[in-house]
Amino acid sequence: MLAFAKAREAGALSIETDLSLLADGGFAVFHDSALGRTVAGDASLDSLTSAEIGTMDAGAWRGREFAGETVPLLEGLLHWQADTGMRFNLEMKCHGARQGEAASALAAQLAGVQPGLNMVSSFDAAFLAALQTTLPAMPRALISEELPEDWQELAARLGLEALHLDKDIVTPGMVEAIHSAGLRVRVWTVNEPADMKRMIDAGVDTVITDVPEAFL
Repeated sequence: MLAFAKAREAGALSIETDLSLLADGGFAVFHDSALGRTVAGDASLDSLTSAEIGTMDAGAWRGREFAGETVPLLEGLLHWQADTGMRFNLEMKCHGARQGEAASALAAQLAGVQPGLNMVSSFDAAFLAALQTTLPAMPRALISEELPEDWQELAARLGLEALHLDKDIVTPGMVEAIHSAGLRVRVWTVNEPADMKRMIDAGVDTVITDVPEAFL
């Protein structure tokens, strides 16, 4: 949450963050499938409840000054959003399966949230297909390290509004083709000034970066 507050202070208009489904149907703002890298332990995310992970220290690995910062839950994130108006690109991490369960649980948690503040992205096409049923009005984007050969068919079948692509593969011609199909192009993770300029020149719609102050 410290990082999100800093991004807002820097002038970011939206934030990309990861969500992982927990054992009780809640969501943690968490990238990995298991503890061990940023939080002590080795439990898998889908074995933990919201109450369990919500008290775990997610800051100590970054330094003493961050010790005691806990793993955010989606519920708390939505309260912060209500207070700040910050928009979110919620990237669903489907660790293994449970796509349908994740889609239903996310629809329940986002019920009543102001429309237009959120979009959902994922590498998992099956999850996006399930979300099309449970939350049809939510903007959806497929994330890919390569542009799929059947990207137009995928976009139509999944009702996508955007493709989220690795910056290293993006060209002006690719952006033009995707725009011609009525889709937006967002790129990740763009931290170097030369890459920022290249993406702007290519005509992408959104840059995802760890350093919003540098981009702005």
